[in-house]
Parts: sequence; structure tokens; C-alpha cells
Amino acid sequence: MRFFLLLALIIAIAIIVFTAQNQTEISLTFLNWELAGPLPLMLAVPFLVGTVAGLALVVPIWMKKSRTVKTYKRQIQELEEKLINISEEAKTEEPAEEPVEEESPKKISQEDSY
Repeated sequence: MRFFLLLALIIAIAIIVFTAQNQTEISLTFLNWELAGPLPLMLAVPFLVGTVAGLALVVPIWMKKSRTVKTYKRQIQELEEKLINISEEAKTEEPAEEPVEEESPKKISQEDSY
């Protein structure tokens, strides 16, 4: 956790230094559009647009998986409750009669099979 916080702080400081040192105006042309602005802004806008587009694609998948996990957790809880009930019922029932031992089947030798 501290590592990621330190890493985020280092990245934030690097962005601030980059922004302060690169205030030159640049011009971008795409098809018929021409945009002019400071370099940091021209880099930040496409980055943010790409981030939003990526999240728009990923968030529905995350939500679906989250619902699936919730469903599975609920099913596990229900099955655990059933298992507890069954084990409690088995403890309270009277022991069944001792099983009657059956005769084991007679082994057939090769002499008997002819």
C-alpha cells in the first residue's frame, strides 16, 4: 500500500514538473480539425479520452462479474445452511439397526467355470 502511494506521489510530481517546464503552444491537426494549446493539455486530453473509453468498455463486465459473484456467494451460504441442518438431523436421529452382514459371494475357481 505504501509502495503504491509513494509511486503515485512520484508520478504526480513528475507530471507537475513536466507541465511547468513545457508551456509551449503546439498545434495538432486531425482531418479538418486543428487544435492549438499548451503541450501538457494536448497530451492530457487524449489520455483522458482513452481512459474514459476504456472504462466504458470494462465497467459493464466488472458489474456483471460482481453480480455473478454475489449470486454464487448466496448459493454457497444456502448450501452451507442446508448442510448444517442435515448434519444436525443426522445427530438427533436414533442410530439405525446394526447392518446385517450378508454372505460374501462365492469365488469361482477355474475348475468350476468349465
